[in-house]
Amino acid sequence: MNYTENLELSSSEKRTLKIWKTVIIIHGILCFLMVYESLILMIRLRITPWGFFTELIRELAKYPEMLLAYTTISVVVNLFTIPRLIALYRFIKAKITGEINLKLILNYIFAVLCGFVPLFFFQTYLSRAHAAKPVIYLYPETTTEVSVKLDLDGKLTAVYPKYDAAEGWTVTAEPDGTLTDKKGRQYSYLYWEGDINIKPDMSQGFCVKGEDTAEFLEDAMKQLGLTDKEADDFITYWLPLMQENKYNVITFQTKAYEDAAALHVSPKPDTIIRVNMLWYPSNNKINIEPQELGSLNPSVRKGFTVVEWGGEEYKKGNIRP
Repeated sequence: MNYTENLELSSSEKRTLKIWKTVIIIHGILCFLMVYESLILMIRLRITPWGFFTELIRELAKYPEMLLAYTTISVVVNLFTIPRLIALYRFIKAKITGEINLKLILNYIFAVLCGFVPLFFFQTYLSRAHAAKPVIYLYPETTTEVSVKLDLDGKLTAVYPKYDAAEGWTVTAEPDGTLTDKKGRQYSYLYWEGDINIKPDMSQGFCVKGEDTAEFLEDAMKQLGLTDKEADDFITYWLPLMQENKYNVITFQTKAYEDAAALHVSPKPDTIIRVNMLWYPSNNKINIEPQELGSLNPSVRKGFTVVEWGGEEYKKGNIRP
């Protein structure tokens, strides 16, 4: 006999089982509704339900990798939700008829634990971002040999000059920021890119019209402690990607970025200025509490100073203020 398939149920038991079956079906529907709402939000912020398909086609054309993400997540969710609901129904039926056994209990526990897999998948997928062109400037007070090492929660995808995985970069730095490697080649800064698992705080930031982005960034970089030259390097890299958008939602991450991309410098700097901009385009104006930028970095440079700027366009996940 397979569980209680051939057992005759009383009217009361049938009624109770029917109630539980209805509850489970409603629960399953709600689960899928929440999941697909999350997928919708992942693709476009604050989209209206009737505009979803139009926006979906537009986004898939702009970011083809979204199609793979959408399909993959849908499959994962279905694989782990349906078995859990079936196991729950069998567990309740066995409980009502008194035919519950250890195998049923273990099956249900296993199905519930498997239900956490999609949550892990979502968290891993939505928190990953590509750190684009972080560059590191070194300004010692005198000519100094400096070692710089990155400790990433993620992986490097590009570096220049050559980076040693164990030792990092070792260069001779001049007070004006000129860097010289052991072969005598000179550089203006150290460059890297990578995929990092950042968990940003998006509760504060700015929603800026695309046409106003240049002026906004000029003011923001000044408040964050960059020189005109450093700000110019930053703005000329990011502005072409932002100025044509209707709006840009912009935040500057400090703790979240340092947790995902720790920087180890020897000798120890007296002043460290790190600017990390996380942003995404939006077709709608987003209400968000303004961020206080003046407190994110030291207001005055003293002694050996290290400066880094970089950023991420958050287009693989939904970040809502």
